Amino acid sequence: MKGLLALVILLAACTPSTAAPAQAHSSPTVVHTFAGGCAGTVLTDGMPPVWAQGGWNQTGTPWPVPWAFGTGNDTVAYVFATELVAGASPRVNGTNNKILWVARGSEAGAGVAVEGRPLGQTQPVVTVAGGPSIVDVPSAGCWTFQLSWSSNGKHSSTVNLEVLPTGSLP
Repeated sequence: MKGLLALVILLAACTPSTAAPAQAHSSPTVVHTFAGGCAGTVLTDGMPPVWAQGGWNQTGTPWPVPWAFGTGNDTVAYVFATELVAGASPRVNGTNNKILWVARGSEAGAGVAVEGRPLGQTQPVVTVAGGPSIVDVPSAGCWTFQLSWSSNGKHSSTVNLEVLPTGSLP
C-alpha cells in the first residue's frame, strides 16, 4: 500500500500543471539600463508598452532608442540623444538633445506640454511641446520634466534626466 501511495505521489509530481505561467516556455529577454536617468528614472532598451510604440517598426529587444517611463507609467521619453548635454544644439559632435515625449491616450505626443526645471528648483524653466523635441537646457545636473496632457481628464507625469556639462560627449 505504501508503494502504491508513493507511486501516485510521484506521478502527480511529474504531471505537467495546466496552471503554469505562459512565459515559462519563452526565452528570457535581456534588458540593459543606461546612464542618463536620475532621481529614480531609469533608461532602458527593454520593450516599451504597446501604447507607446506607434510609428515604430521594431519588435523585441533590445529597443533601438533608450527610453524611460514617467511617474505613473503613463508617459515615455525616448532619448535619441543617449544623454542630454547642457547648452544649445547642435552639440560639439553635431548631434542634438532630441527626445520623443509620448503620453498614454495622446497621439504621438500631440497635446502634451513639457516643462523642465533643475531638480528641486523653480528656475530656470524650459518648455517644449510633446512629440519629438530638441530639449536644450542651460545647466548640467538632474532635470525634472513635468508632462501635462488632457485625455479623458487632466493628467501629469514626471521624467528625471541627467544633463551633462556643456561640451561633454555622451
